Amino acid sequence: MEAFVVIALVGFVLLVAELLLPTGGALAAIGAAGLVAAGIVALDSNNPDADVIGAALITLGVLSAITFYFVTRKVIAAHRDQPVRTGSEELIGSSAEARSTIDPEGQVWAQGTVWGARLAEASSPVRLGDRVTVEAIDGLTLVVRAQPPSAEMSKEGAV
Repeated sequence: MEAFVVIALVGFVLLVAELLLPTGGALAAIGAAGLVAAGIVALDSNNPDADVIGAALITLGVLSAITFYFVTRKVIAAHRDQPVRTGSEELIGSSAEARSTIDPEGQVWAQGTVWGARLAEASSPVRLGDRVTVEAIDGLTLVVRAQPPSAEMSKEGAV
């Protein structure tokens, strides 16, 4: 087996590994450099197809580097501006359904779990089944405010 084939295979493996691992482009850069190196080695070999194979590997390596550069920049930019929100922090701003009357305390169903709820200041009482918006979290109690009825629901209620 020729040396350029081994180097090219290692380069391809590194490019595939970049797709599966969060390395920020490091493996892609090494893989693309490996393809270029395999192309240079192929050009120096005695293989009758060396000119075509070498040029193809160098072109593939350069195109891979350019592609991974732009894709990696976009991926990093998309994740950089997002604040980390996990667990109960995700609930703030979300919608929930009242599982009991909330006046001033009751229960809501939010993201697959029943939570204790308390009305936010200056919020009107909430009936069973009404939609609420989570405004804050106080320990294990959600501070909620009633959502105004949607246009579809008010049309149905008028019928």
